[in-house]
Amino acid sequence: MIKRPKYAILADKLIKNILETQQPTNTRFFTEKELAHKYSVSRSTVRAALSELEDLKLIAKAKNVGYYVTYEPVQYDYAHFYSFSKLDMPAEQAPTTEILLFTQTIPNYYVAQMLHLAQDEPVYRVERLRLLGHQPVLFEKTFLPAERFPALKRNELVKNSLYDLLSTKYQLKIKDGAEEFFASLINEREADLLDLRVGSPCLKIQRLAYDIFERPFEFTITTAPSRYFAYKVPLTKDV
Repeated sequence: MIKRPKYAILADKLIKNILETQQPTNTRFFTEKELAHKYSVSRSTVRAALSELEDLKLIAKAKNVGYYVTYEPVQYDYAHFYSFSKLDMPAEQAPTTEILLFTQTIPNYYVAQMLHLAQDEPVYRVERLRLLGHQPVLFEKTFLPAERFPALKRNELVKNSLYDLLSTKYQLKIKDGAEEFFASLINEREADLLDLRVGSPCLKIQRLAYDIFERPFEFTITTAPSRYFAYKVPLTKDV
């Protein structure tokens, strides 16, 4: 019979406690000291067990807070366009958006290339913090060609989803888009905004969207902490 290490046995007990008691998300979890005392194990055993729970996204650790029970991962269908503001979530986790920056500016070379613009053509730069309940979960930087969307207002983005606004106000007809994912680490500014430790793992998502004339109209860079979101892509086998 295979003998299981102490941390694995403790991890099973903690997992069962979270799942069977249905402990509410975003609530405080036990400290290392409390668990060591409760289960009569060493702090190193507790840390190893908590690491198992973090890998399963059942708990997370925030600076100045300690461990807490995390949200169920939000799942997006990346085969279709999606809207954060229209996520179907419980009332206590209702999606909201804070506009951190709304300005016209000259894009850098990379953004200009993505949007097929000359580098001196202005763009709107919009920075948004996405929240579920009171918990910040996404940071987005969006660039839009200013000439295509004249008189775009900051307050319009607070009240409407971006795609709904562009479709109704500017009669934009969206055709398709592409997203590129790559692993990254949270930087200092993102850590402050998302209440995470610097160096926490995340996904960077670059989205480029096109209208029916194959013209790019939106370039967005999203920082998505790994503890909040699950990404599923269906796989099929060639015949």
